Amino acid sequence: MYKWDEHYDTEEFVFGTEPNDFILEILHHLPKQGRALDLATGEGRNGVFLAQHGLEVLGVDLSEVGLRKAQKLAESKGVRFATQQADLAEFDFPQEHYAVITNIFCHFAEPKRSEVYRRVIDALEPGGLFAGVFYHPEQIMFGTGGPGDPAMLGTLRDMVDVFGGLEWIVAEHVRREVFEGSRHTGQSSLIRLLGRKPL
Repeated sequence: MYKWDEHYDTEEFVFGTEPNDFILEILHHLPKQGRALDLATGEGRNGVFLAQHGLEVLGVDLSEVGLRKAQKLAESKGVRFATQQADLAEFDFPQEHYAVITNIFCHFAEPKRSEVYRRVIDALEPGGLFAGVFYHPEQIMFGTGGPGDPAMLGTLRDMVDVFGGLEWIVAEHVRREVFEGSRHTGQSSLIRLLGRKPL
């Protein structure tokens, strides 16, 4: 069984059902309609929240188990939420298609990081927004979630560079408490990004 299928194969929502704090904080920046893409949607907590706020959302993830739980969450909230099983490294990103793309705690090592995020930028429509939360390399010392491989983690400079061309509304490295289910809990070191693709 695929690793994330094993993680999600439980009655509980592993990362909870509430959206990431950063999504809540930037909600006033997001459009009230349009297409959105939630990368590595998992059990759907962030994508379903966007759908509750008027966006037409596609959640992509490699885990069939996670996507089934995402659909259950959407049904419980009374919203439509499309899902697609795919490896993001092979996902066919349409050009200039999305008003919003979110990536909460999905990490890649180079060169895959640059390759995937170049296509993410291309998939944003002009004026579209990218919102991302990533663990910083010092997160390994905290041990409160995220990859154990430092190659998968980037500094603020690394992440800003890889998303070159976006106009930054938020680009910060913060240390804060995270309470998101059983796997993301405690003091954490985070990169938080909100950028707009130029018109």
